[in-house]
Amino acid sequence: MHGPRWLSITLAVVLGVAAVLAGITAWRSALMEGHALKSLTMSTQYVNDANTLDQAAERSMTGERDLFIQYRTAIDAGDRARARTILGMMSAETRAAIAWWAAQPSADRPNSPFVSANPEWNAPGVVIDAQGALDASDTYLETAERDLGKAHNLEFVAALLTVAFLAGGLSGLFESRRTRTGFLGVAVVVLIGCVAGAVVYW
Repeated sequence: MHGPRWLSITLAVVLGVAAVLAGITAWRSALMEGHALKSLTMSTQYVNDANTLDQAAERSMTGERDLFIQYRTAIDAGDRARARTILGMMSAETRAAIAWWAAQPSADRPNSPFVSANPEWNAPGVVIDAQGALDASDTYLETAERDLGKAHNLEFVAALLTVAFLAGGLSGLFESRRTRTGFLGVAVVVLIGCVAGAVVYW
């Protein structure tokens, strides 16, 4: 093949591959940004869930402990009727926790039924669930950051491909084979680098 014709065919191939790669990287970048947005939404949702669980656990522990103190005060004062009234104001879980606590030997009995060793006391489980929600939020946030990083890198690759288009376009303005080959070489090098970048950040 003669030089000018070879250069034209090669240039057409380089520009065609660059155009296809630019479209693919732009599509992949948009896709990764969509995944990142979804992960950020899930992260926010899990943070909200963790806050709700924390607040529920705090309300449960504070309110039920206050009732237990009143209950013990009534028992110590010998006011059985008031003790029964207070017991009726407690949740079923708290009454079960108190029943477990009362059934323990006095030597081994904790000072309060609201301890993690009490299988009937559910507040520690709520706290654990809240921590699990926070851990899930961190995981989604890390995923979002990773996807956003890939999306930005792919956007850079797509932007860098404009250099290949520019070099290829300039090569058609010159009659000198050396000049055209030089611009074509720049376009090829940039294209190869962009292909490698797209593979790495895919």
